[in-house]
Amino acid sequence: MKEKNSQASAKEAKEASSSALRATEDKKEAKESAIETSDESSAKSFASFVSFASFVSFPWGHLFKKKSPNDTSVRRKTESKLLVVMASINNIGMGKQVHLFIQSASTMLVAGLPLMDVLKTFLAETRSKPMRKMVNGIIADVENGSPLWRAMESRHLFSPYDIAMVRIGEESGALARNMEYLSEQREKDRALRQQVKMAMIYPTIVLVMMFVIVMGLGLFVLPNLVTVLYALKVELPLATRIIIYITNIFERYGMIFVPALFALMFLFILLAKFTRFKAVSQWIVFRLPGIGRLASEASIARFGVVLGGLLKAGVPVVEALESLRDVTQVVSHKKLYSKILEHIRIGDSFHTAFEKCHESEKILSVSVQQLIIAGERSGSLAESLLQISNIYEKKASETAKVLPVILEPVLLLIIGALVAGIAFAIIVPIYSVVGNISGS
Repeated sequence: MKEKNSQASAKEAKEASSSALRATEDKKEAKESAIETSDESSAKSFASFVSFASFVSFPWGHLFKKKSPNDTSVRRKTESKLLVVMASINNIGMGKQVHLFIQSASTMLVAGLPLMDVLKTFLAETRSKPMRKMVNGIIADVENGSPLWRAMESRHLFSPYDIAMVRIGEESGALARNMEYLSEQREKDRALRQQVKMAMIYPTIVLVMMFVIVMGLGLFVLPNLVTVLYALKVELPLATRIIIYITNIFERYGMIFVPALFALMFLFILLAKFTRFKAVSQWIVFRLPGIGRLASEASIARFGVVLGGLLKAGVPVVEALESLRDVTQVVSHKKLYSKILEHIRIGDSFHTAFEKCHESEKILSVSVQQLIIAGERSGSLAESLLQISNIYEKKASETAKVLPVILEPVLLLIIGALVAGIAFAIIVPIYSVVGNISGS
């Protein structure tokens, strides 16, 4: 009996052990399955993160990533451009300090001070912490044997035009002269940009005020008037019904609509600045009455001063065109300069390049092209380009003065039409009721 009980117990123990082993194996399989699922989920999450990171790190001049056979090269270029963009964002607001640095450095170099004394003197005088950090970095690089232009380039604060002027000045032993010329050209460029900004202040203020007035009417005034219009119990004209419809939208969704509108405006600015929509926004600006003319004249003036200044400083024409292309912000102009550069690089003249680039007349007028061709043939290309710059700087200055005078009546007409339309939509039903009462 005991032997049977012992055998039964052993059998039960064996079955329990086997059951436990199966349970352990089931748990192990479930754990492995969970791990595989987790790994798959992690892989998907990581892939999503990589896709998002790739989108964020893509250079902000393109909206969609282009495939390239050399992924490593593309990645390096992307990382380099991203670093430059991030450095540029960190250096926002330092434009005046950079201009002051070049101006002070040129004055002291022309006076005969050694380069290190110039840098240390400027460091002692400046109070801006970011600027002190930048100058300290330049001093450290120069003391370690780096040329000034390379030290400036690594700061990501100076344009390719600035770097090229300083480099040629150092290599030719004419750093003081080139820095003085660079300071003068930057001052002219700053004055021109200031004139453009001043010309745009009035229309910007008027448009902002018009936007605020419309918002105020839609949120606070029209809802009360709509109640009155409904109470009249008359057939409302189409203009009044449109006003009521818009007012209802403001009343129901105003708290969402207004922030969303500002968010859309901000998004549009970002898209217009950092993506392929930049070309579309620039196309619109260059075709606006008055504003397009000013933008075109300012762009041609900058073309002349950058290319002419570099050639006068001794920069080879191919390298000068590369610098011009790099500092140009207008997409269509950048493409034209790239095409001209390709033709010059293979040995063509500017005359041939202009003939082969059919869109050149849309950007550079025939008179500008003829001045460049004549300068190239006579060996005075730099002087011709600087002459073009002077001519179009004066034209842009005159346009900037006249532009507010031209835009003022146009904007007043737009505002008047808007106010008159709202008044018409509100007053017509009221007069209709008054007329019915008088008739009865």
